[in-house]
Amino acid sequence: MTRPASAGWVEVDTEAIGHNLRTIRAELGDHVEFCAVVKADAYGHGVDLVVPLLIANRVTMIGVTSNDEARLTRSFGFTGRLLRLRAGVREEIDEGVGYGIEEWVGGVEHARVIANVARERARRIRVHISLNSTGLSRDGIEAGGGLSDEVVQSVLRHPAFDVVGVCSHFPCEDRADVRQGAARFDRESRELVGRLDPASSPQRHCATTYAALYEPGTRFDLVRIGAALYGDTDALGGELRPAMRLVSSIAALNTYPGGSTAGYERRHRLHEEATLAVVPLGYADGYHRSLGGRAEVLVHGRRAPVVDQLAMNTFLADVSHIPEVRVGDEVVAYGAQGRDAITAVDIERFTGQIAADLYTAWGRLLPRVPRRPLDRMSRPDELVGERGVRSR
Repeated sequence: MTRPASAGWVEVDTEAIGHNLRTIRAELGDHVEFCAVVKADAYGHGVDLVVPLLIANRVTMIGVTSNDEARLTRSFGFTGRLLRLRAGVREEIDEGVGYGIEEWVGGVEHARVIANVARERARRIRVHISLNSTGLSRDGIEAGGGLSDEVVQSVLRHPAFDVVGVCSHFPCEDRADVRQGAARFDRESRELVGRLDPASSPQRHCATTYAALYEPGTRFDLVRIGAALYGDTDALGGELRPAMRLVSSIAALNTYPGGSTAGYERRHRLHEEATLAVVPLGYADGYHRSLGGRAEVLVHGRRAPVVDQLAMNTFLADVSHIPEVRVGDEVVAYGAQGRDAITAVDIERFTGQIAADLYTAWGRLLPRVPRRPLDRMSRPDELVGERGVRSR
């Protein structure tokens, strides 16, 4: 099939995701369970593209946030464990019973919501009890100097629950902070597990990509890996491969004299004659307006600055230094072209925000196509694939 009939699209290198998965599992070894995270429609890469890879690689646990992600995951034949990676609302929890979702307990009152669903459904629900050991102060129970009787009675020993996990989540990527939080989690989770039925053996887990790959002491029984699966990390010595490209093409080229202004609010003034490429991507496509006047894109493997205040569906790139440029040429706003690449680090430098703030949206707003190994040397109009299934 030809490339999407679209001004911009996302390419997903499924081979890179498979490589990342195998590399991470080799690093973790056999004693730590691997939970592959597909929340936010697999970080914009597509549940429909990622889950079959996970099944083929015999992943036994997948992390989701929405019921739609759970539904899609089950529709591909996944029979392993599903963990919701946030506190769910009552309606989600009720529907999630049908998908076998293990629920994240986000507090004492939230535990009562889950218990009510379990009672109405006349079945026990597998749960992971979140502790605020790391100081995120979002959805974890504050253990303090000791767990209260209320927590013990309402959560730990509630007949509606099968406690299969005790968890936490780190607030920042700082090794000293991570080590400190992990030490507190170790103490508090051991205390909690000691209050459970001795026959139970819940998994303790708090590490996501950064902690798991930079601080092995945080791995405990289970790790939850999202960003690394898609190559958004420099951990493991650069062995992991970014799996996404955000691609468009030049719709028009115009040369303007020095002194002209370009784009809204006349934010950019040309100091000399310049050739500007019209690229049909904008903030409605998830290419944030904060990128205007800061970002760079790749054309013919060379960097070109985005010069204007972005429009809803268009931006301007100065390609004066690329004499071979033509209408229809490929423009890469994220990912590799030739010997260069616009990386997550670049996006963070351009915007001051984490790259995931952008790329998790691109694959849900734009057509998405898988890339085969041969596509790395192919032109965009030789891509094979079709628009990916979205989670709603």
